[in-house]
Amino acid sequence: MTVATHNTMADCRTLRRPATFSHGGLAASIAHTLSVWRTRIRDRQRFAALEQRDLRDLGLSRTDVEHELAKPFWRD
Repeated sequence: MTVATHNTMADCRTLRRPATFSHGGLAASIAHTLSVWRTRIRDRQRFAALEQRDLRDLGLSRTDVEHELAKPFWRD
């Protein structure tokens, strides 16, 4: 087996490995995802509580808020 073939095979094995294992482990990836989801839920609740005057200051309409609130927590 040549060095080039060996390197190519090693690269293929690396590409097939899930990204979660190469960046701190599966548990860290899950914890990060859950944290992002909790933040989105909290932020959307705060967004929903804004009054018309606050929305106007931000240049947003109630329709913009409703569009954002219609998204599931896992969508950005």
